[in-house]
This record gives sequence, structure tokens and C-alpha cells, in this order.
Amino acid sequence: MVYDPLDYTEPNVCVDEHLVTDDAGLLRLQQWSVPRLVADVRSMSGGDGKLSPEQALPGKLMIDQRVSWRNDTPLESMVLIRVIRASKRWIVSNPNAIQFRDRWTYVIDRDDLTPTTPVTTGIYNSQVGSAMDIGTNSVAEPLPGRQWCWAEANCSDEWVGPVPAGERINLWYRCYVWTPPPYSDNANKNSPIHEAYAGWARIQLMAFPQQGTVVTG
Repeated sequence: MVYDPLDYTEPNVCVDEHLVTDDAGLLRLQQWSVPRLVADVRSMSGGDGKLSPEQALPGKLMIDQRVSWRNDTPLESMVLIRVIRASKRWIVSNPNAIQFRDRWTYVIDRDDLTPTTPVTTGIYNSQVGSAMDIGTNSVAEPLPGRQWCWAEANCSDEWVGPVPAGERINLWYRCYVWTPPPYSDNANKNSPIHEAYAGWARIQLMAFPQQGTVVTG
């Protein structure tokens, strides 16, 4: 049999939700057939600098950010939440303490419900901080002492879902800083320094496709 390129009959192709045929009849992948970065937000701290003693949890709010994504595909999707935290730095004077805490909450619903308010009084996603206590002199004054600290950038991942087709995931992230009591207002021999710098947080949502459920011809 000799192949004749002019004798061409368009094939009858069956495809699932991850595939499509274009106007020329060529089989192509849908854009959602591969993992996608569907949200990417960088939120700056609004409270960096000198810190008044925040002895009651959750403390001083540094970063407050909401992110959402509506599943615009015909398939449900798993979502990877990735929270990237900038490096943090702080200065604390003998005998005080500083601690950062953050938390995120989310909800998946067609009606765009608001996640629960993320506070860090009992449950939180991360924490970092320090304290120092090098004692007092003979008249019970804290000895001179300041601690400069730095924590490197880091990230956390959480898988959530699935998010059904047409529905939305709403996420709410907050970062706080607080002063674990007791606070000494005569720290560093009556020269207290109390500063905290949260920098920023970058919040990403990555959608991962699930297996198709129907075939069309």
C-alpha cells in the first residue's frame, strides 16, 4: 500500500478535560493540565521599628494579608500554600524578651466565606525570638546588656483541598510580635532598647490538577 498525503481523513479523537483540539485539528494540552502558580503576593510589615512592650497575646500586628483564588477549571484542584518569610531581626535588652509568631487560616467555599481570624494566642504556624538575663547589680538594677539577633529567611508548605471546579479558596495570613512578660522597664541599667523587624511575607498558591473524569469525542 502506498501512502497518499492527499488522501487524508480527519481522525475521530476522544479527549478528556486536560486535552483540547485546536481549529487545525491538532491535539493540545489545556493550560490547567500542569501545576500552576495561581497567586503570588508579597506583603510588607507595617510595624517594624521600636517596640512598646506588648505583653498580652497575640501582640502587635506586623503583617495582615488576604489571598484568594477561584478554580477556573472544569476539574477539582489540590492547592499548595507556600508562605515565605523574610529574615527577621530584633534588639532586646537585659532582662527582656521578644517573640514573633505567625498563622494562616483558609476556607474553601463557593460563597466566598471569610476564614477565621488568624490569631496566635494558642495555635500558630511558626515562632522565633529570644530573651536574655544576665542578672542584676547589688541594688537590683539589671546589668548593662543588649542582644542583637537575626533569623534567616524560611518557608512553610501546606497542602489543602481539593478545591472543586468554580469554587474559591480564601486565605488569611497574619504575623505578630509580642513581649513575653514580665517586662522590665529599667532594662539595660535604665537604658532599654526594644526593637523588632518582621520585613515581609510572600504568600503563594499553587494549583495542581487532578485526573480527568470524562471523555468527549
